[in-house]
Amino acid sequence: MDDKPAAPAPPSADAGAGSPRREFLARLGAWVAGGAGLAALAGAVRFVSTDVRAGPAARFALGLAADFKIRTLTWLRRRDLFVLHDDGGFGAFSARCTHLGCTVQRTAEGFRCPCHGARFDPLGQPISGPARRPLPWFRVWLEPDGRLWVDTSRPVEGGTRPAAELSAVPTPDGGRA
Repeated sequence: MDDKPAAPAPPSADAGAGSPRREFLARLGAWVAGGAGLAALAGAVRFVSTDVRAGPAARFALGLAADFKIRTLTWLRRRDLFVLHDDGGFGAFSARCTHLGCTVQRTAEGFRCPCHGARFDPLGQPISGPARRPLPWFRVWLEPDGRLWVDTSRPVEGGTRPAAELSAVPTPDGGRA
């Protein structure tokens, strides 16, 4: 008889398969993969769905006409809008670049988009860069109480209008009341 101790059996392929650590890691991996899949699905659904949240009102008061001094351009930051009051009257136009919607900045020559370098003249006409369309101007009118209003859903030809032409409230069809 041999007094040698018996050699240990080699580990089988099943050894450790039921260990708590491996089970935990397997479940964790499944949860992470499932969570990533759900996040991807939610992103895809959001991408293809229409955004129906209410945006800012299209018609709103800009303030009293007397608050806009003559020969000034006022930036209304919360509305991304410029209000121009010059010798010709009042006008309002967008502060959003027509290329990708960045807010333009005033320069000595007019306006410049900080995102992609589009440049516009003082009345919002494109000079250079990727923007091909002018900054949109919107219908403005003056209420009897002296408040100046704008309708950003109603684009108009660029430029200011005399206060006398702004005294009637525009109707939905574009006429005057």
